[in-house]
Amino acid sequence: MTAKGFLIGMLVGGVVGAGAALLFAPMKGEETRRKISDTSRSATEKVGKVASSVKERVSGAREPVKQAM
Repeated sequence: MTAKGFLIGMLVGGVVGAGAALLFAPMKGEETRRKISDTSRSATEKVGKVASSVKERVSGAREPVKQAM
C-alpha cells in the first residue's frame, strides 16, 4: 500500500463517516441538508489544499530528477 493510497482511503472514509453521522443524527431535513452542504464544501476546500500541496511537491521533485538523468 502506498502513502497516496492510504491518504485517499482516509479522505474517502472520513467523508463517508461524516455523511453517515449527519444522516443518522436526529435533525430536521432542512438542517441536515444544510449541514451536508457545509460539510461537502469544507471537504472540497480541504481536498483542493491537499491537491495543491501534492502538486507543489511533485513540481519541486521534478527538477532534481531531470538533472539526475
